[in-house]
Amino acid sequence: MNPEKFKREFLGRVGDWSPFQELLDLLPDVAFFVKDRQSRFVMNNARAVEVCGVEAEAETLGKQGYEFFSDDLMAIYLQQDRRVMETGQPIINAICPAPEKGNPALIIYSKVPLRDRRGRIIGLAGIHREIRGQPAPTATLGRIAGAVQMIHQQYAEPLTIGGLAAEVGLSRSQFDRQFQRLFGSSPREYLLRVRIRAASQLLVETDDQVTQIALATGFYDHSHFSRTFRRIMGSRPLVFRRRHASRRLLKS
Repeated sequence: MNPEKFKREFLGRVGDWSPFQELLDLLPDVAFFVKDRQSRFVMNNARAVEVCGVEAEAETLGKQGYEFFSDDLMAIYLQQDRRVMETGQPIINAICPAPEKGNPALIIYSKVPLRDRRGRIIGLAGIHREIRGQPAPTATLGRIAGAVQMIHQQYAEPLTIGGLAAEVGLSRSQFDRQFQRLFGSSPREYLLRVRIRAASQLLVETDDQVTQIALATGFYDHSHFSRTFRRIMGSRPLVFRRRHASRRLLKS
């Protein structure tokens, strides 16, 4: 059985996607949303509807956030939307002000591009959740966000956790503690997962040897790369490549 083909064929038979939204509505602290190219809402789960300050999803559909959020916040959110839809690159685990009026909190958000069957970007999907508990100073959160951005942009370079902490002006203990609180993961594990995600794409989309891919994604020891890949992805790199070979054929 080809796993990717099996998945694609089954999902292609789904005629009613409302059960998926019902499940998304059960996430009490995670707002999920979909927007079109004009940043108009196409879908909002229950938490996202609550954030907009209305009673029902229908009140949000076809509207931009200007209907619900302040102009200064919308300038930030639209800039994020344009970046994702113009570059095709996701924004992962970034930090910005919460959208609700009068709410001084910050949110962790991610946005990814959505494509049609021909590969054209037609919008984006996103999630966000409020940073709860005893908040860290805004400056500290901004520094953590800067470190996350560095990880996603420079994962192939010889990054160290101590170096990242120093780069954003935090002690190693501060950095480790605040990162764990925000993302539920140590910064080292987060970096490894970003590298493995990039390696997974290269395994599927190129013919590069495993050693080349390890080097290209910041690993300098083939055995460490293979062990880490198997722990996170559940299979060895070459097994993963064979299982997902159909994705590359579809793109060619």
